[in-house]
Parts: sequence; C-alpha cells; structure tokens
Amino acid sequence: MTPVNKKYYLIAVMLAFLIIGTFSGCEDKNAVQTVNATPEVEELRSICELATLECYYHNVAKSVKTKGDGIAHIGEKERVFWIEYSGVAKVGIDMSKVKLEQAEEEGKYIVTIPKAELLSIKIDETSFTRDSYFTSQDGFWNKNPITAEDQTAALDAAQQHMTEQVEDNTVLLANAQDRAKKMIENYIDNLGEAAGIEYTIEWRYEE
Repeated sequence: MTPVNKKYYLIAVMLAFLIIGTFSGCEDKNAVQTVNATPEVEELRSICELATLECYYHNVAKSVKTKGDGIAHIGEKERVFWIEYSGVAKVGIDMSKVKLEQAEEEGKYIVTIPKAELLSIKIDETSFTRDSYFTSQDGFWNKNPITAEDQTAALDAAQQHMTEQVEDNTVLLANAQDRAKKMIENYIDNLGEAAGIEYTIEWRYEE
C-alpha cells in the first residue's frame, strides 16, 4: 500500500469510528416511553399531606387570680389578667388511614379516606409581645403576684377551648376533606389522561 493510499485508509477508518460513536449516543425521539399510569397509595397519602389546611387564629387567655384567705392575706386584691396571642391549627386527613384498592371493574379504583380532623394546634411563640399581657393593679402593701404557673394554666385552658372550637367546626372539617378529595381526583385523572385511560373512583369513608 502506497503512503498516499495508507493515509486515505486511516482517514476512512477514523470517520467510520466517529459515525458509529455519534449514532451510539443518539436516542430515538419517536420511541414510545413507558408511563406509569397506576395510582399509588403512597402518592395519595402525600397528596393528603399537601391538602392540609393551616388555619391561623388569634386568641385571648383570660383568668382571675383570687386573693388568699386569712390574716396573712389581708389587703390582697383579686387580680384579673389576660394574654393575647396567635397560633396555627392544622386540619386535614390522617394520611396513614388512606387506602387504595383496584376494583374488579376495569379502570375503577376504591379510595378509602377518614373524615378530616384537627391534626395539630400550636401557639406561635413569636406572637407574644410586651403588649400581649394585661394585669389589673396589685395591692399596695400585700401583694398577690401572678406567677408563671398562673399564666401557663390560663394558656392551657385557652388552647383547650380553641381545640374544641376547631373540632366542632363541621364546615371547616368538610372543606378540608373536600380539598383532599379534589386533589386525589386530579392526580388519578391526570394519570389516566397521560395513559389514555378513563379512571373512575368509588369513595369510601372511615370513621
């Protein structure tokens, strides 16, 4: 083989390798991609967590510190005090109770969810300011101090009352449940649309 022919031969071999390498790194854009169109209970539970409503509230803890009895407490005053504060209550579905079953009928799923409930209620510690506290005047010479324990007891009572109010708010609880249902429906409908399948849902409710 002459030097010239050998040169062209080497160039042809190199081009061949380049072409093979180029095509080996390409993907067929028209290839059908597999879509996971099966609803999963883990996704439903995550959706329920996202659907949780956060309700911000303002509350007042009010109490009365009675004066003591006996000679040692002469001159004490009954004192009224209150504490203004804010907090947040989370209302939604207990996601651990959500269930998903595939019905015998093709394209039909059975979704079981509990009723919405108060998931948590918490005081916003940053809402306490100098203006949050009010106390009536103390005695001139025999004091009736309002202690940290008095304030804690008042806050606990106020929080318990707020908890009962939220738990008795049927409209709020119904809205939280409907929100979770709609988000689950959207998730299942979108899966079906992506896969060209029309899904139906049968709802069941757990106490």
